[in-house]
Amino acid sequence: MAQAAPSPHRRVTKNLLVVVLCLLVGGAAAFALREPSAPEPPPMEPVDAGVPTGGPAVPTQAPKVPKEGPKVPIREVRTARLDGAFVDPRMPRRMPPGPTFRPKNPAVWCEGLSVERCGSHREDCEVGVYCDGVRFCRSRPEFPSEESCAAEGILGANVACCSGLVARCGVPTRGHEACDPQKGDASEPVCLRCGDGVCGPFEQACNCPEDCATSEARPKRRFQGPWPRDVPPEDVAPKGTTTPGQCLDTQASPEGIQRCLESWSEGLFGLRDSEALQHVEDLKPFTPFDVDLLRCLERGSSYAARRSEISREGCIEALYLRTRDSRLDKLRWFSSSYGRSR
Repeated sequence: MAQAAPSPHRRVTKNLLVVVLCLLVGGAAAFALREPSAPEPPPMEPVDAGVPTGGPAVPTQAPKVPKEGPKVPIREVRTARLDGAFVDPRMPRRMPPGPTFRPKNPAVWCEGLSVERCGSHREDCEVGVYCDGVRFCRSRPEFPSEESCAAEGILGANVACCSGLVARCGVPTRGHEACDPQKGDASEPVCLRCGDGVCGPFEQACNCPEDCATSEARPKRRFQGPWPRDVPPEDVAPKGTTTPGQCLDTQASPEGIQRCLESWSEGLFGLRDSEALQHVEDLKPFTPFDVDLLRCLERGSSYAARRSEISREGCIEALYLRTRDSRLDKLRWFSSSYGRSR
């Protein structure tokens, strides 16, 4: 008896089961035979053919900034200070207050009085003078000074400058290209020790040219900042330093070293940049190396211009090649962004 042929529905179901079984077996075999891919080889460092043999290698790629690196303690850098607070060493000040309190008299408005009438109210008013010589009336301070003369650096005093001092005006314009005589405004003269051959902390070329102005005939001058020479006041010099040369040892970043050197320059000479230091007659305790390092740190960090001395990196590299000072190793190719990350 002939066997009945399977129905078309059963044949389709059987074929589907066979296909599913093959897929499962093939997938399992492929998973078992699969091997992990080999790691990619590390990128080869390109060779810079432009570096002479025996010289320091110049990187051709920007330095990588580590996400987490060792924490280098940054020492605190203190700038020039007077009386415990930050001041510009060339900023004049008013007369010091006296011990006796003077109550205000609202019935007298000194600022509205003429100079002639100002003298009739000496308990409340005093006469001042502007840089252009015009006299004016103003109220006396609540604690009037008892000084009989105005000391060096006193601004707009109502008494004469002390012996050996002169009242002067004048400040450099923005960019230091010219001088502003400070006439026609509310500026007042400052008592200065002009004529002693030293450019003091309150003096500059515009108000004391005989001491501070340089020329081709006399390119160098004696400068004096707010610190006594070689003996900075306690807790004023950058922490951990007794000379400017120690800034490179105690600071961890280019910015820290620059601030440290500027603090010493400002405290000793009243100057803040390497160009101005070129005019100092006696640089001690600064050394030519300290000034050259400050000049390099003043330049902008540029990886693109790293071969040129116009950049911080190129200038420091040239300084290293000239001096072979191993302390510069931490600054070579040390970008400002990398320094801040540490």
